[in-house]
Amino acid sequence: MDKPPVIECIGLGIDFGGLTALDDFNFTLGRTEIGGLIGPNGAGKTTVFNLLTKVYQPSRGKMIFDGKDTQNMNTVQANKAGIARTFQNIRLFKKLTVLENVLIGLHNEMDYRLPGAVLRLPSYWRAEKIARERALELLSIFDMQGMASMLAGSLPYGAQRRLEIVRALATNPALLLLDEPAAGMNPSETSELMENIRKIRDTFQISTLLIEHDMNLVMGICEGIAVLNYGRIIAKGTPEEIKNDPQVIEAYLGKKGRKEC
Repeated sequence: MDKPPVIECIGLGIDFGGLTALDDFNFTLGRTEIGGLIGPNGAGKTTVFNLLTKVYQPSRGKMIFDGKDTQNMNTVQANKAGIARTFQNIRLFKKLTVLENVLIGLHNEMDYRLPGAVLRLPSYWRAEKIARERALELLSIFDMQGMASMLAGSLPYGAQRRLEIVRALATNPALLLLDEPAAGMNPSETSELMENIRKIRDTFQISTLLIEHDMNLVMGICEGIAVLNYGRIIAKGTPEEIKNDPQVIEAYLGKKGRKEC
């Protein structure tokens, strides 16, 4: 309780030319909290993720991560600081194996230098052995250790989604950003995903923020939800509060749809 929130956004905003994509975004996510960011298509949700991971630099406002201002960070520094993400469109190294994809995520923890790798010194082999063991351990979270030697591109869609989450976890994050993790999954896979997100939180003691259109997933797993519409937050609260908020209903259904409901 004596630690600051894992992430705090204060008046965050960004403009692209004359278009304001996000404005006055104020948001806090507690440690080990599972939060949701929802809204209609084009509301600015992925823009938020791009700001949090420093793909974009804000036009105004600031972001405090783990008690530190991220103003001068770039994408690599944000990841090393402890912010990891998955993507709306899967971005795996499809011609590499499942194991190799996870090993790439472990690069921050590889404890050897270039000469050791070139000359294949004992330090290199020790680090590689530790990394492989760690990669298999992470894959076991999703029962994917048996797929380690398969090419990532040959996996079913749902398994590729899970692999991307495992690779993000390999960077040892304090904050995990999941961009539509249930996209393309059937109800059974989505239910399993919910349990795995909880398992990840409890096992690694990390915070998770997810963008998702599957309301059953959002309402079933998120402890707090923020709703975006046209680049501005229109509601914050618990799943029950969000579900019954008139502004949220109108944003998703429109005034006519609201009357019909």
